[in-house]
Amino acid sequence: MLRVHTAAMAKGKADTRSRPGRNERRKARTRSALLASGQHLSGEQGFDATTIAEIADEADVAIGSFYNYFATKDELLAALLQETLAEQLGHMQARRAGIDDPAEAISVAHRHFVRLAREEPDWARLLVRLDIPHRLTNDVLGRHAMRDLRAGINAGRFHVPNQRLALLASGGALTAVMHAVLLGELGKNADCEHAEGVLRSFGLNPAEAAEIARRPMPTRVEPPNEKRST
Repeated sequence: MLRVHTAAMAKGKADTRSRPGRNERRKARTRSALLASGQHLSGEQGFDATTIAEIADEADVAIGSFYNYFATKDELLAALLQETLAEQLGHMQARRAGIDDPAEAISVAHRHFVRLAREEPDWARLLVRLDIPHRLTNDVLGRHAMRDLRAGINAGRFHVPNQRLALLASGGALTAVMHAVLLGELGKNADCEHAEGVLRSFGLNPAEAAEIARRPMPTRVEPPNEKRST
């Protein structure tokens, strides 16, 4: 019995050591509160019009505490986008689950993000801010986009002389189209027309690119790991 008790005590200590301490949990909660308030206020009044003091007040922390987590407001925005980009990537991947054709998979991916400019304009405005480093979106989306492009090349669907350049061009076009949608400069078919242009730039013939880009869009669903239990 003594050995069992001793083992249980040792396991309990190990479990305690593996859990974040009270201070770490408090810091994580504060950081999450600052991100949530930044997102909420940006959606209500725009990121440029939102001040650090307002973000701190909304999060119920002292303004000095803000700088314990973020050096500037743009640094908070970068962290917010880092998290929400990953979330949107999960939604996009769930939306195109079961699609085998690399060309259609890329079409759905680009159409998904163009549609976000209408479906979630506040989030899209954060994404297309010109002072957000290109590295941010590239870190989250670039690896997946390159994987899609190479899958299409390996399947004989795409033909591009420079993969990196092709990816940069399609990504830059996506951001520009989202911005134009936010400004009301493009019509309701902007997602299809943009996807068609991307597919043509990757080497598909015009007729096939147009047909693929106008296929029925898969229903937007939550990724499996984000479904809420009832």
